[in-house]
Amino acid sequence: MNRWGMGTTLYRATILYGLLAVLYDTVLLAAWCDRLVPWRLALAGGGTLLFLGLVVYALGTFSVYKAVDAGQLATRGIYAVVRHPLYAAWVWLIVPGLALLQGTPLTLAAPVVAAVFYRLCIPHEEAVLSAAHGEAYEAYRRRVGGIVPRLGRAAGPGPAKAGGS
Repeated sequence: MNRWGMGTTLYRATILYGLLAVLYDTVLLAAWCDRLVPWRLALAGGGTLLFLGLVVYALGTFSVYKAVDAGQLATRGIYAVVRHPLYAAWVWLIVPGLALLQGTPLTLAAPVVAAVFYRLCIPHEEAVLSAAHGEAYEAYRRRVGGIVPRLGRAAGPGPAKAGGS
């Protein structure tokens, strides 16, 4: 695992699916299937999701790099809201935004594929972080949701120890 956690595995798999879906939709479906999402809705909705996703992703990237460089567990800023903001941005905002912009059947399934890959990859990263940071990570994990914020609980910054996403 590196600075990006399991992200590179998630990103590669989702991007590969997305590229294959675009190719399939473009080559095979173009003759008999129109866009499922009207262009104006795709541009407004997809563009907004993509922009917000890039903002969340950038905030998460800067926060985790700062924490890792300081030898701490990232638990502040956006990491006080979700444990995996890079994955949350990818699964909830970036991939759906790109799928809406493409607007064809298989690309609209890409967010589901991204979520499946997330569920497969993240347990490994969490095991590594738990082994490296012990109870500090476990307390953080109990307090803060993975890619969905936990409502009704205070998600304060908590203790800060050593690196991770």
